[in-house]
Amino acid sequence: MAEKKGDYHTSLKIGKTAVFQGKNVGALSHPIGAIPPSANISATEKALVYAIARQESEFNPTATSKAGAQGMLQLLPTTAKELADKYSIAWSPQKFKNDPSYNTTLGAHFLGEQLERFNGSYILTFIGYNAGPRRANEWIERYGDPRGQSLDKVVDWVERIPYSETRNYVMRVMENYVVYKTRFHGTTDIKTHLVTGY
Repeated sequence: MAEKKGDYHTSLKIGKTAVFQGKNVGALSHPIGAIPPSANISATEKALVYAIARQESEFNPTATSKAGAQGMLQLLPTTAKELADKYSIAWSPQKFKNDPSYNTTLGAHFLGEQLERFNGSYILTFIGYNAGPRRANEWIERYGDPRGQSLDKVVDWVERIPYSETRNYVMRVMENYVVYKTRFHGTTDIKTHLVTGY
């Protein structure tokens, strides 16, 4: 009922609770429709944006973190303003805070920048989104580059991420991505996504 009313945040919370109780709730725990169609997101990025939004805000369009990150994709206002200026989007603090389409469009641009920075590696992109690109580069220096490695080496690399929050974030967003990729496109290949990032 919550999903039908457009309350995807409540729908997701109910879905997560049911899953933890061992109940099969189908797609309720990974709702579709939370991100407005008016958000400027390409079809190829859609599953990634949903995966990030599910983890960042649980699709709560008014979520605000302790650090001040806002909206479905949990951007800091300073980052959001820089993105708006860079992509010729009129900056509006009010829309950033209250308009899910506006917030998600800016967040998708930030996600796209991380994907480009890390040559399509989802693991490094998720680290960049959560802990910042500097941390991703630091861990590449420390543990080697996971790109182009075997699946076992990629999994070992993720397990070495020294921040438990970021390590968990990468794993949860990857899980979300696989579900959303399947929901939007019908198929997915987890091994390929882990090793190559696309």
